[in-house]
Amino acid sequence: MKILKYTPRVLTLCAALLAQPMFAQDGGLYEDVLDPNAAFVRVIAAPMEGALVQTTSFDALSEGVSPYVVIGEPGEVKVTAGMAEGTVDVSPGSWTTFVVKADGTGVFLNDEVKANPSQSDVAFYNLSDVPSADLYVPAAKAAAVPGVAMGEGGNVALKAPLTLDFEARDGDTVLASVTGVDLKRRDGVTFVLRGQGGSYELVAVPNAISR
Repeated sequence: MKILKYTPRVLTLCAALLAQPMFAQDGGLYEDVLDPNAAFVRVIAAPMEGALVQTTSFDALSEGVSPYVVIGEPGEVKVTAGMAEGTVDVSPGSWTTFVVKADGTGVFLNDEVKANPSQSDVAFYNLSDVPSADLYVPAAKAAAVPGVAMGEGGNVALKAPLTLDFEARDGDTVLASVTGVDLKRRDGVTFVLRGQGGSYELVAVPNAISR
């Protein structure tokens, strides 16, 4: 997973978000499941045909993002998605995504999930043919997650609760956008950029945990 560096643009974004009014709202997705001895594994794919994480299976998901599967006894975990498969050794408290790229190959990435009571975890995955893309917040005029390479991902924790519009950008070019995304406290949203040849879509999927 790409480690976010706090450039001046990101600091500007943080300042802008901190200036937004705060409301009494709590997401709390992680509250009941953060067993310190558990690990969490999910699948994100450009074309989602179906996935299997250990013994938990998912049918075709139109948005290409599966819920996290709780691994009660961390260790070796096998994942299959479409024609891609892999095995990863997970440790207690870890969050891992098996990313299936546009070419059908898979790679495991570590997610930076903070579960902060005053923030929302935002992840951005570039599964398009664009060499590098930014997740951009028009209201703040800054990139929240900059420079995510093709087939990679990046994370940031943003102040919550907020409702924001987001864009996927290649430099100053807007590739795709999504509006009215709710960021909730101690919760998370995953953004996925898909497409090729100039036709792109950006989806925003609230993080979920398979129960």
